[in-house]
Amino acid sequence: MDSKRIWNHFVVPVLENMIAPYSVLRKILLQIILLGIAVYLNALIFIVYQHLDWISAIYAGVNVITTVGLYAPNISQMPSTEKLFLILTIIFAVGLYTSIIQAIVSTVVKRSSWIDAKARWRGTHMKGHTVLIGHGNVIISAVKRMEKLGVDYVVLTHSSELASKISGDKVVLGDPKDDKNLLSAGIKEAKNAIISMGDDMETLVITLKVQKLNPPLQVISVIKDPSLTDVFKTGGADLVIPYDEIVGRITAAAAVSNNVAGIVFPDRSEENFVLGIVQVRKKAKINELPKDIVPLIIIRGNQLDPYFSRDAELKEGEQLVVLGNPNLFKKIRELLE
Repeated sequence: MDSKRIWNHFVVPVLENMIAPYSVLRKILLQIILLGIAVYLNALIFIVYQHLDWISAIYAGVNVITTVGLYAPNISQMPSTEKLFLILTIIFAVGLYTSIIQAIVSTVVKRSSWIDAKARWRGTHMKGHTVLIGHGNVIISAVKRMEKLGVDYVVLTHSSELASKISGDKVVLGDPKDDKNLLSAGIKEAKNAIISMGDDMETLVITLKVQKLNPPLQVISVIKDPSLTDVFKTGGADLVIPYDEIVGRITAAAAVSNNVAGIVFPDRSEENFVLGIVQVRKKAKINELPKDIVPLIIIRGNQLDPYFSRDAELKEGEQLVVLGNPNLFKKIRELLE
């Protein structure tokens, strides 16, 4: 196991659990500061006019603002100036106290806050991983495949629905067009990025941002309009996948032949080059296959044999993997099945 995998799989998970709480505290730092200012102003009034010590003054101020009422100075003995200051601070602080405390409690107890903090810390400290950006089935399918292959990844999405379907500590929830969120996903140390926003213009904007933040990064952009392929390549995408066109071609190819196993798209080509798997039920020679079909691999049991001649004989029970136009697959079946 190389050093990057040791770092990503063992060191980062341990450290993120130790440091994530501090990330959550940073989220509520402003609220804590505002709360401190409000408490300080109330306490200062009691120190000046009631001559209380700081602990007692803070205690009195919090009691007055929260309407608990455990401390209440004699109103008839209070100077008018003190009353005026207290009126202003109470009006200012009552709403502020409520909103700030509610925000703090909400942030601290919300599970998603801790998960997001862990994901952001993980993203910024991982190395050589894949960043998946966007939403929809393309991202979900890619995540499932990466889980099976053991590929390190971080997802950046604004979709809470998508985030709920993926392992939480690997999802940064935020606007992918925000540089801060891209950096939180670890785009600068990533090996490659897969971008699929659903809207081609948003995908293009993020492609440009990603290339600016990490020029050597390999970028895969999934788009809907194939006519924008050249635009994306000019923008820095290394591979452009026209998703709707791929689905359309695979569907059409599968309608022509039930032997379809995959599909290959050469650039600027309208031809379908399909991978097919054919079960051999009749003996035949490789050189008897249609001219425009390329035999790739003979499968014998669990063994793959890519090394064979044109005169090699196919035997019953074997399988043949071929590449070519699906319109010719019918002739292959007639020969072998």
